[in-house]
Amino acid sequence: MARTIEVIKQQMLDEKATQTALASLTSVSNTAIYSLWIFIQATIIHYFEALQDVFKAEVQAIIDLNQYGTKQWWFNSAKAYQHGDLLQFINNVFKYPTLDLTKQIVKYCSITDLGGKVQVKVAKQSGSEPVVLTIDELNGMVDYVNDIKPAGTQVTVLSLAADLVKIRLNVYYNANASLEIVKPAVEAAITAFLANIQFDGILYINKLIDAIQVVPAIVNEQVEVLEAAVKGSGDPYVAFTSKYAAKSGYFKIDPDFPLSAQITYIT
Repeated sequence: MARTIEVIKQQMLDEKATQTALASLTSVSNTAIYSLWIFIQATIIHYFEALQDVFKAEVQAIIDLNQYGTKQWWFNSAKAYQHGDLLQFINNVFKYPTLDLTKQIVKYCSITDLGGKVQVKVAKQSGSEPVVLTIDELNGMVDYVNDIKPAGTQVTVLSLAADLVKIRLNVYYNANASLEIVKPAVEAAITAFLANIQFDGILYINKLIDAIQVVPAIVNEQVEVLEAAVKGSGDPYVAFTSKYAAKSGYFKIDPDFPLSAQITYIT
């Protein structure tokens, strides 16, 4: 940690006191030439040490984020995948010779340690929503992961279509409100809630209810969940009452069960 200017000045004065050749420098005035030089040197040293602290912190941050084989390293590496580019062995490391952000298609990623096996779950982005990688993109991602993985590590790369949500509700609202305004507001609140769940996060029913109750005109404590079910890619629907973790990492409303047909509004 950088020393203060006053600490450095005092250390210089203490050292001066041990030097017999400087014994004649006894003025206590701050404007004395030797005092001014001590102040200037102490200031320079202080700022140099402060810069060293900043540089040290930056270097440590780089080290912390790039420890080979850690979850953070896997996350950073997955996000760095450049579709269509080949890795090259440069300075004993597989890397891209040229950084191209336009080819970094992985926008959503989670890393799970499955007892010595690593699962990399990814999705790209369309508009503001996560979407599944194409077969070609997924194959490229798999080849990339196999090139960079630590020796002996088993890695699975997943990119799946969104888990589909089917939910049936009774929503009570103030009779003085317009249903034509309430309905789209409730549907927008549910859609936004699902979209804002962290990638590979969990859908909590109580938080969904909270999101609906924030809508103006909705009566507090009056959202009844009659049915809640989710199905992952290729799976049947699974009913749940409290929480559900998406197989794909993200959710969307099943278009076969639109909210407009699944919510009953009661005054």
